[in-house]
Amino acid sequence: MIKAKFRDNGSECSTEDYAQNPDKYRGLIDCIECSQKAWFIKGFETEKMSRMACFGARHLDGCNASTVDLKSEATDENIDDPNSPGSSLYVNLDKSATSNIYVSQDNDKHGDEESTRPSPAIKNPLGNSSGYPLNKSLRGILTNLIRNPNYGENGLEIKIVSNGGRTIIDGKLKDNIVNIKHVSKDHMRQEYIFWGPINNLNIDKKGVLWLNYGDYRTEPSIRLNPELSQELIKNFRLKDVSELDGSDFIIVGHLGYSSAGKAIISTSFTKYISFRKMNISKINDHLKSSSKKEAVLFDN
Repeated sequence: MIKAKFRDNGSECSTEDYAQNPDKYRGLIDCIECSQKAWFIKGFETEKMSRMACFGARHLDGCNASTVDLKSEATDENIDDPNSPGSSLYVNLDKSATSNIYVSQDNDKHGDEESTRPSPAIKNPLGNSSGYPLNKSLRGILTNLIRNPNYGENGLEIKIVSNGGRTIIDGKLKDNIVNIKHVSKDHMRQEYIFWGPINNLNIDKKGVLWLNYGDYRTEPSIRLNPELSQELIKNFRLKDVSELDGSDFIIVGHLGYSSAGKAIISTSFTKYISFRKMNISKINDHLKSSSKKEAVLFDN
């Protein structure tokens, strides 16, 4: 998808438009056909391939603009059987490992022809591992939530510890986890596990990193102070925070509200947050930059 709709006035936004004025369009573009939130994906270059810029979105089924695949990994040892009896999850944040993130070079390439390759149906394979208790990472819990949004409804208990064993969260998973699109003032005054998609990220003039669910002016965001922002960039080996645009996140943190009524999630350490990042893989020859076509995205 190389054209999107600017939500403020319904005008068309090309990849060149976005690249020239990202502050105008960030968090405010949608798929022209299905109206789902979209985000900008820079063109990239590696030693083996080159690809033009495009827009990504979590398209509705049947959307003809859905020419960029957003897929979960084919196999994942963190997937649990959703039909298994309730057990307990144990997460030690002190043992969290930094994930490698795909790195590419910007090439500032754009195109004017849409890909005609249809997107295949999304499949959500589920494993059957179970046990008591289950040692999990935040990313493992996020993986299960992505594959099964009702994960935890079967009575799972969760205990999260950090800082040498201090209990952060202890109770039923369903009572302690909140999708970002459902945050409310009922989720204040204690720590929760928040999760969901990130549409876009940006660093403001004070060095604060904002991870935005959508419209940065009104919709929920995660706020990381300058120190945490630099730690996240270093720990996740990011060359640019936009590499996380369109990814899924999970975070243990507090919810607050600005004077304008915007929901803001904050946390104390970068080990309290994890991602499943959209990656670029398996690009066919006819989808390389010379053909002015789109690439295929895969979740990492």
